[in-house]
Amino acid sequence: MPHSEIPWEKIAVFDVNHGGLSIAKQLAKHGIAATAFDVYQKMPPEKMKEFADESNISVTADVSDLTEDFDIVCLPVHLNPDNEFYKKAIELGLPTVSHHEIAGRLLRSDPRIADRYLVEITGVRGKTSTAVLLAQMLSYKNRVLLHTSEGMTFWDSGSFERIEPGISITPAYIPDLADIAFERKYTPDTLIFEVSLGFTGAQDIGILTEAQPDYMIAGGALTSTDAKTKMISRSKEGSIFVINYDDLETIENYIREDQDLVVFDDYGTAVEEKTPTDVYVNITTGTDEEPVADVESSRTGIFFRAPLSPGYDVNSYRTAMAAAVAAALELDVPESQIIEVISGFEGVKGRMREYEENGRQILDNSNSGLTIETAETAIKYMLEKYTDKKSPEYDSSLSRDVILIIGEEEKTVCEGLEPHDVEELIVNYKDEIQNLILVGERMKPLQKNNADQEEALEQTEDEIFNKAICAGSFKEGLQKAVEISKEGDIIIAAVKCFR
Repeated sequence: MPHSEIPWEKIAVFDVNHGGLSIAKQLAKHGIAATAFDVYQKMPPEKMKEFADESNISVTADVSDLTEDFDIVCLPVHLNPDNEFYKKAIELGLPTVSHHEIAGRLLRSDPRIADRYLVEITGVRGKTSTAVLLAQMLSYKNRVLLHTSEGMTFWDSGSFERIEPGISITPAYIPDLADIAFERKYTPDTLIFEVSLGFTGAQDIGILTEAQPDYMIAGGALTSTDAKTKMISRSKEGSIFVINYDDLETIENYIREDQDLVVFDDYGTAVEEKTPTDVYVNITTGTDEEPVADVESSRTGIFFRAPLSPGYDVNSYRTAMAAAVAAALELDVPESQIIEVISGFEGVKGRMREYEENGRQILDNSNSGLTIETAETAIKYMLEKYTDKKSPEYDSSLSRDVILIIGEEEKTVCEGLEPHDVEELIVNYKDEIQNLILVGERMKPLQKNNADQEEALEQTEDEIFNKAICAGSFKEGLQKAVEISKEGDIIIAAVKCFR
């Protein structure tokens, strides 16, 4: 019997490294013949055989196995058109469909999801924070299944239970995540998924936190915004899109007449120009000098103020807070529950979250979405808070050293941090940073005493690089920072990594 959403009988699924195996297995479950192609030719033969034996699905790294017998090729949006498998598909005249769209078709046909509400969150930054805030807000009226780069959790009445540790946010894994939850007898009313590079098209609400800054993918053949907007026009009838005012001009042309658009703003240009934005969230200082969030919705006609907790950089969460509030209002979450959540919010692990440990002031801004800009934001925040004599947190009785932990655990985490950019950032703050810990193989050449001088980058003579310490992971880097620091010191962790 033909699949209701997938009309093809034989599909070549590209890229076993980024979810291709999962898609192939899902297709096979529905009686669709799928062959998984290792387009980077990195999978060991014994692993291919093991997978094939377990799943009864063919896995190959041989481009000659791609023939015109296939009906279509399923591939990730970031695959470089110069890849030899991709080029062969074009030569054969085979049509293509993205991992995003196939995942969406599988979700739309899943009877377990049909009567539940599906929310997807994408964007350059703020995805995880938006997802966590929204899940907690919704959990007072619905049971919520949440998956982010932090892992999969089940939320009910403001608290959560962890189901699985971090699994990739690539869209190919979403049907697998749904299987895990339902097989373990979790019964959510709402499912929220953080998704990389766009929507699957199956979502009831799609939240785009911010599309800028744009960056190139697929070997420079496509922009990240192109990828994110592509599935908007292909999303199901009745979809609601919650988007940042800054992206309105780019996105609105993709919205169909049978879809709806909700625009949020964190009190930037939209307020100054008095544009018809649906939800404003303005973070400011209240009468007692503590931060507050003012929320105004022209769509629902409400206005309220919520006090914010100390212990994290509230300005780094402006976009996430605005996006989550806009979606929550659209989903009829009561005002009182929104206020309770944002007032009690203390940041998300690895996202501008500050805490004290053994007398050290630590700012943890290590996450998979880290950029060189957000790394600099972390440095500025701690320097202004603790070393600026005008700051109320400044203590002249303390001799504070600043220890910076920076780098990446894997280059494959999103786009990685470019060593040249890291070097430039460090040079800009060399007078404020007393100790440097570099994380990851690509950062090692920045250390001037690195034994492999042939790999060393062209560097300045700055002393900070001479005494730099190298670490293999965020955890190791943090441990070394604690060991070399003293009470009162400042530790800033900005490592691109999955947590």
